[in-house]
Amino acid sequence: MKHIVVTVAEDGTVSAETHGITGSKCLDYVALLEDLLAAQTVHSEYTRDFHATNTVTLRQEQHDGL
Repeated sequence: MKHIVVTVAEDGTVSAETHGITGSKCLDYVALLEDLLAAQTVHSEYTRDFHATNTVTLRQEQHDGL
């Protein structure tokens, strides 16, 4: 499930972390969050999800023509 956790600390600093958004797609949310929060990114790092890839598993079944 894709979601973003936004945390506001007592001192007013805001942090956000994406979950379930794999690869560089998470970077698309940086500008969006800056606009929504009227904030500027001062530090960022990749989460484990950044290095994950979406995979598709295909299963082929063979049926006898009976």
